[in-house]
Amino acid sequence: MDLFDLRRPDHIEDPAWAAVELARSRLRGAWEGNDLPEVLGKAKELVETVARVVVGATGETAGDAADFTATVKRAQKSLARQPGVDLSRDQNLRAISQAAQTLATGIGPIRNSHGTGHGRDRVPDVVDEMATMTMEAALLWSRWALRRVGHVLADYPNDLIAAVGTGTSRNVLREKFEAAALAQQPAEVQLRIGVAFGQQAAGGFGNATEVGVEPALDGGYDEYPIDYRLGLLKGMLLTAGGHIGLTGSYAPRFVSLLTSLPEARAQVLLEQARGDVSDATWLDSWRGSTEVEPDAVVASLRQERERVPDGYRELFGSFCCELESAGRRSRPEEVAPS
Repeated sequence: MDLFDLRRPDHIEDPAWAAVELARSRLRGAWEGNDLPEVLGKAKELVETVARVVVGATGETAGDAADFTATVKRAQKSLARQPGVDLSRDQNLRAISQAAQTLATGIGPIRNSHGTGHGRDRVPDVVDEMATMTMEAALLWSRWALRRVGHVLADYPNDLIAAVGTGTSRNVLREKFEAAALAQQPAEVQLRIGVAFGQQAAGGFGNATEVGVEPALDGGYDEYPIDYRLGLLKGMLLTAGGHIGLTGSYAPRFVSLLTSLPEARAQVLLEQARGDVSDATWLDSWRGSTEVEPDAVVASLRQERERVPDGYRELFGSFCCELESAGRRSRPEEVAPS
């Protein structure tokens, strides 16, 4: 690998990358010209440039007057809270990324005391070791930051939601699911992803079931958080058009997910669901092939009643009655998203 190699992240804008390339080119020129004070100056310039690109990419601003250390720390903070492949929930990996930040911010004082950018009354004594370590610290942090900002720009949640609705292959869908780092997403995003998977799974998309539903039945809250489970339940129950789309084959899964919730959250979900279905009509079929049979669905749910905790078993029965009443109303056809 080229000593000065920095890989351009996907989706980064041309002007931002041009700034990074210019800073890298200047650092390379100083190194190859054996201008060691200039190496220190250009190492700081590279880190500051990458930090400003990161801050801009994550929707924040670093004012022109913001100092070097504050800009690097702001960039580090915005990257640390963004989900993506290999972003550490692991504390040891977080410690390494924090150490990389310490290396990067340490460049500022070295450049101030020995590098270019200040008029001096004597030539600073910059040894090769100082220049080498400073340059390598700048490149180390810059590579990490650029890789991480690539994850930010990939927009994993929306990418995953789009994929589950377009018949993506199972392996690709699983890769996108893992990349979205579900547990690190805000609650509202977890819910939205769950709704997308629940609707597609209930509609007969087997890949959505295998990637996003079945693992949640066996997994814990750390991997499949409560708000994601709530989203699955909402998606299984109601289509994007607001019609009841739960199928008989999914009724047992619905109850399994329901009972996996803390009791208070399950009660709230059932109260909301009972209200939602009281004004809704049933779907006739999913994609014109999977028929939705209200009586069979309600019967299947009632067969699962003994698995429902006593604390909300009566509420569950009331929910089933509302579904049964909705089945007596007209049921317009709806084509589920392909």
